[in-house]
Amino acid sequence: MLFYIISVLMIIILYTLYFIGENMFSKGKIKESDSTTTIISKNTSFVGDISSGEKIIIHGKINGNINTNNGVVFIDKGGVVNGRVLCEKMILNGELYGECCCSTLDVYENGFLQGEVSYRFLEIRNGGCITGIVNKVTDEVQNNVSELVKARES
Repeated sequence: MLFYIISVLMIIILYTLYFIGENMFSKGKIKESDSTTTIISKNTSFVGDISSGEKIIIHGKINGNINTNNGVVFIDKGGVVNGRVLCEKMILNGELYGECCCSTLDVYENGFLQGEVSYRFLEIRNGGCITGIVNKVTDEVQNNVSELVKARES
């Protein structure tokens, strides 16, 4: 019995040291990550607008607009967005109802977009679907869209 208790305690100690490492007993500052990813998890509903310069991953539901400036938006299978998405790259494997303005749009097998999309580069995999208005954007139009977005934010 004592052997069993000691073994369990050793496993807990080793596990703690392995995953927490040298920061467990140090007074130094914990290193922060260089990049930030916002994740809306499954079974989570968010109402409101999101603005970020980094990657956004959506497994849950969002009712609102998303603006990532030059970031990436990934709507995973089961994820749903009702609103406008402005981003550099959109990976769609879930559902988007509204408007999307991006440089690159990748629609995966389970991706569904209903509304209006403006893009420079588009890939739709077998099973992916876009219904609504689809606009290919040239460099000149993309610059005008960026100015319009900046004006809206002011």
